[in-house]
Amino acid sequence: MAAAGFAQPDPTANPVSRRQRPALAGPCGRAVAVGTLMRRQRGFALLVVLLTMGFLALLGTQLIAAGRTDTRLADNLKRQAILEAAAEGAIVHATFAVGVAHDAGFTPGPLAHEVRIGAVPVLLLISNETDRINLNTCSLALLQAFIAELGVPPAQAAHLAAAVLDWRTSGGLARPNGAKAAQYQAAGLTYGPPNAPFQSVEELRHVLGMTPALYARMAPHLTVLTDSDPDQSTADPVVAQALTDAAGGSADAAAASGGVMDPVLRITATAIGTGGTRYTVTEVTTTALHNAESRMRVLLRERCVRASDSNPAAPCF
Repeated sequence: MAAAGFAQPDPTANPVSRRQRPALAGPCGRAVAVGTLMRRQRGFALLVVLLTMGFLALLGTQLIAAGRTDTRLADNLKRQAILEAAAEGAIVHATFAVGVAHDAGFTPGPLAHEVRIGAVPVLLLISNETDRINLNTCSLALLQAFIAELGVPPAQAAHLAAAVLDWRTSGGLARPNGAKAAQYQAAGLTYGPPNAPFQSVEELRHVLGMTPALYARMAPHLTVLTDSDPDQSTADPVVAQALTDAAGGSADAAAASGGVMDPVLRITATAIGTGGTRYTVTEVTTTALHNAESRMRVLLRERCVRASDSNPAAPCF
């Protein structure tokens, strides 16, 4: 018999009862596990749906933005096409008025006048190409006087004028103050003068000593499309003064320097669009007689698109 005061353990008692019982088994336990798994699956499905919706929203935003960009691009191309057609139409209109109809309202002059092609306003400027100095026929004295008239120091004007003549003339030796292949090589340039006439005014950019700012001032007064130098009747005041200076200050001698030339006209049409956009077409034509009929021959045609510019005669560099 057990001693008094001490409880004896019951050998028949389950020892598990003294520890935490395991999870419920049987049908009830399986029901609880399935419910928990289903709740987790529903949460994961909701996350997938949210991610998919976010991706579709982002994709839709990108598609809308791309569509707007394409629409703006198409609209810009349409406006440019309208301006181009208006400028081309103004050129045809002015060419007919000058060469065929001999309309007094379309005579060469320093001021531009406005015409309308459809609903588009177009600025027309007509000038004599023969008012300009020809890079291929001008003398060293005239070219030097012209460059100096633009505010270039005399020494620099002398070097640049000589370099221009060395560019267009044959031979390997430079004239005084000029530049041939050796001088270009010494300046670190990989090219030299072609020893041939200028094909365009833009070629002047490559002459040794030329700067972009000086070229921009010189170009509106120059040409390669006439047969000889201008005379004192030129409407270009810069060229007129250069002619006088080159002739030693005698306007009479300058007036005698020119020759008989076929009329050569430069017609510039600038179509003005919304927002200041401008489309410019420049055409240089000459009138020649063929079998007693006057015919226009196109010597040059240029096109450019630019932002707002108050000067319709500014060249399209």
